[in-house]
Amino acid sequence: MKLKDSEQLHLKTEKEQSQQKQKSYSLNFSIRSISLRNISLLISTLISALAYTPSSANITDVEQDAIMPGLIHHHFIKHTSRGAVIINALEIDMQKGFTVRPALAQENTIWAKATLPSIVAREGAYAGINANYFNSRGLPIGSLAIDSEWITGPVLNRASLSIDKNGKAYFARPSVTGHLQVFKGYSNNPFSASFPSNKPSQLALRLNSINQPDSLNQHGISFYNHWWQDSVTCGDGRTCVLVDGKGIVRLKVNSQEDKTSLYPTKTDYVLSALTNSSFTGINVGDKVTLTWYSKPDWSYTSHVIGGGPLLLSKGEIVLDESAEGFTAASGLGSSAPRTAVGITAVGRLIWVTADGRSKNSVGLSLNELAHLLKDIGVVEAMNLDGGGSTTMVLDGKIINSPSDSGGPRRVSNALLLYKPTSSY
Repeated sequence: MKLKDSEQLHLKTEKEQSQQKQKSYSLNFSIRSISLRNISLLISTLISALAYTPSSANITDVEQDAIMPGLIHHHFIKHTSRGAVIINALEIDMQKGFTVRPALAQENTIWAKATLPSIVAREGAYAGINANYFNSRGLPIGSLAIDSEWITGPVLNRASLSIDKNGKAYFARPSVTGHLQVFKGYSNNPFSASFPSNKPSQLALRLNSINQPDSLNQHGISFYNHWWQDSVTCGDGRTCVLVDGKGIVRLKVNSQEDKTSLYPTKTDYVLSALTNSSFTGINVGDKVTLTWYSKPDWSYTSHVIGGGPLLLSKGEIVLDESAEGFTAASGLGSSAPRTAVGITAVGRLIWVTADGRSKNSVGLSLNELAHLLKDIGVVEAMNLDGGGSTTMVLDGKIINSPSDSGGPRRVSNALLLYKPTSSY
């Protein structure tokens, strides 16, 4: 994947991405819509990859609506010790030609918020769910890439969903690292940073943050390009360099200097770090090149959306909030509305919302969410932003019950579903 314009991020492949053959799980539909209540496992598997086990998972009132070949809307009740929880899920067979991609609240800016229905309508999508976390100004916190362009990078080892050019989904806790090379006085002998394995805090000339707040990258170098659309504070404890579209260092501000602001543009980017030593050997007039790597290798990825924590991997629960930088203050341990995305055992994508904070639906803890997904046959999954953000839209209508009294919350970003080009 790359960052467009002058600051091309060529993600070099550290090893060839393995090509996996995808099995086709075609379903034959004789009617456009099928609704079933309190169905048995035997009947449900005729149209769905989800494995309902009501007796063991405390699931009742199951309804399924086969919207079109490859798209099923599930609605059921999950019973907990605290009360009932209303669950909505969209099961998507990507082999049927559907497209799934992220979208920002407002095109061409990361500093905006909008309701999910308005995002879905503007983008001409058929369905959507809220996606990644964001701050009060709308900045996505963590991974976001659209059409092979990194807009914001991973933070805090948090989980992300990747969708490749064939529509196949992957989950991981990714990292994206930039490797800077400096050509002194345009010499032909470049020197590149050394990365001492015994001193991981000394990441000189290794970039590990893309358009994210400095507060989330205390020990590394942050990268800001035209998507940032704001100033980068330099001096007064932070060192910055400004690099133009030709890769020439045009300005350097040391940490002991007075506070000043630099602005990335369509052609110029800014690098920022806490100490002068991070930029030792870089001076005004030097030429630099910047190459990016991802782990795992996502160089063939089209889209990435962040979230977290990771819930399931290979069919097992792997929930670990602290490993992804979530604290008790995050509220992830309490019962709340939830949004999640996953992959079923037969490779179908599934979106899930759990309503909460009402007398009719009490919400789920993350542990309960993970167990629910496992119980219905999901094998890979991650949590998305929840609480008042939890919203699911299908065919222009909100199909869950958002918990905010004023209606659906304004969110920063969404995950959208587009119908196949052929009509049904």
